[in-house]
Amino acid sequence: MIDKVLGFITTYINQEIKMSFGLTDNKVIASSLINPDGSVTENIENKIIISVINLEHETTTKSMGNFVVSADNQYGQVAPPVYLNIYLLISANYMASNYMESLKMLSAVIGILQAVPYFERRDHPTMDPSLDKLAFEIFNVPINELSHIWSGIGAKYVPSIIYKVRLIAISKNLVTGQVAGISGVQRNNPSQ
Repeated sequence: MIDKVLGFITTYINQEIKMSFGLTDNKVIASSLINPDGSVTENIENKIIISVINLEHETTTKSMGNFVVSADNQYGQVAPPVYLNIYLLISANYMASNYMESLKMLSAVIGILQAVPYFERRDHPTMDPSLDKLAFEIFNVPINELSHIWSGIGAKYVPSIIYKVRLIAISKNLVTGQVAGISGVQRNNPSQ
C-alpha cells in the first residue's frame, strides 16, 4: 500500500510540474537519498526526491466487526485494517550550481500540495483502487530535530519539507472465521 501512495503522488506531482513548466522529463522520483551501504543513490541528481522517513500507527481510527460476503451468502470475518500515517521527506537534490532551480521546484511541489491537499479516488481515478483517500499536511520539525533526521539518513542537508500523509489503510482481508448469512425471516404464528 505504501508503494501505491508514493507511486500515485509522484506521478501526480510530475504531471503538474510538466504542465506548469512545459517540461517533458520527470523531475520528481520516489527514492532514498542514500543506499543502505552508505553510498549515494544513483540518478537522483537535479531531482525532487520523495522518501519515506517514518510510519506511524493511527490509533484514533478503529474498525470492528469487519466482514466480507462470499457468493454463497457466507460472511467471512476479517481482521480490521491497520491505519498508518506516512511521513514523507520531499527534498530538492540539486547541485549547488542549480540552487535557485532547486528552490523553484520545491516551491512548485509545495504549491501543488497546497492547492490539492486532499485526494479521494472519486476525484482522482488514477489512484489505486486499494486507496480511499489521502490527506497531506506540512509537518513542522524543529531545526535540531531536522538535523537529527538528516544525520540519520546519512546525507548532507538540501532544501526540503516534511509532509504527514494521513490514513493509509492496510488490510489483507484474510478470512479468520465464517458465519452463515440470514436467508429469510419466518414468523411463528401461535394460533396455528
